[in-house]
This record gives sequence, C-alpha cells and structure tokens, in this order.
Amino acid sequence: MPKPGPATPTLSVATLAETVDLLGVVVARMSDKLDQHGETLAGIQKVTLESREAARTYTDPKRYADHIGQEVYDALGESLDRLEALHSGFAADRQDARGSLNDITRQEEAVLQRIRDDQAKVARWKKRIPFIALFGLVLVLGFAIALPRFLAVNGAACAVLGGDWLKANASGRLACVFYER
Repeated sequence: MPKPGPATPTLSVATLAETVDLLGVVVARMSDKLDQHGETLAGIQKVTLESREAARTYTDPKRYADHIGQEVYDALGESLDRLEALHSGFAADRQDARGSLNDITRQEEAVLQRIRDDQAKVARWKKRIPFIALFGLVLVLGFAIALPRFLAVNGAACAVLGGDWLKANASGRLACVFYER
C-alpha cells in the first residue's frame, strides 16, 4: 500500500492560461519588431534603388565612384547602424523567447506526468475498493458477533451493554444476562 503523504501541488488551469497569455505577448512583440525591420529594409531598398539609378546616369563611374560611395554611406550609414542594433535586439528577444518556450514545455511535460501518475493511483485504488469493502463488511460482522461476548466478561461491561451481572447460578459460573422488561 502506498504511504499517504502530502500531495504534490499541480499547476492550475489559470496558471497555464496566464503562461499562454504571456507567450502571446512575447509573440506579439516579436511581430512588431519584425514589422519594424520590414519597414527599415523597404527604406534601405528604396535608397539602394535610387543610388543605382543615380550611378547609371553618370557616364564615367570611376570619376564619381568616391562621391557616390560617400553619399551612399551618408544615406545608409545611420539606417544600417539602426538595422544592426535592431537585429541584435531581435536575436536577444528570440533567445529569450526560446528559453521561455523551453521552460513552458518542461512545465507542461511535468504537469502531464503528474496527471498520468495521479490517474494511475486512482486506477489502483479503484481496483482495491471491492476488497476493502469486503474486508470492512467481514470486520463489521465479526465485531457484531464477537464484541458483545468480549464485553460481557465483567460487571461494568455487562452494564454498558444493558445486561445484569448474575453472580450466582446453578453451575457456579458468573454470567451477563439480559432480562425482558
């Protein structure tokens, strides 16, 4: 028979729902950052296309190469720096989200294992119930038959049962008797 002990606390449905809500918030933030990246990349693409068109208009690329390079760097340098900063922030957010997701997955697996263990315990006890009930019935019947005999061995116990203690009789034995009144 398993030893009774303190039950291990399981996560409630509300806790799991709160965890899922937090995951939703993380995914929404990541989506917003991706949208910002998309806008930044669209701006960079526009500037790049304009730079290409300007380069095509000049007939001597060597003559204007330094000038074009400087203009492109001036136009894109700040955007590229911001893009790099956003990219590093996005990578950090992705790592945080991966860690959170791994934690949630481990918690979910632990909860499911506890539920499986609890269901197995319940199934074992369901198999034992008929035997426990039969044992209880036999015990009650045994006490119903044997207990009055054991209690009727002295005067005080006989009085508790509602009988009278017969101190002298023809056989010379002491007995607990019950008279009809």
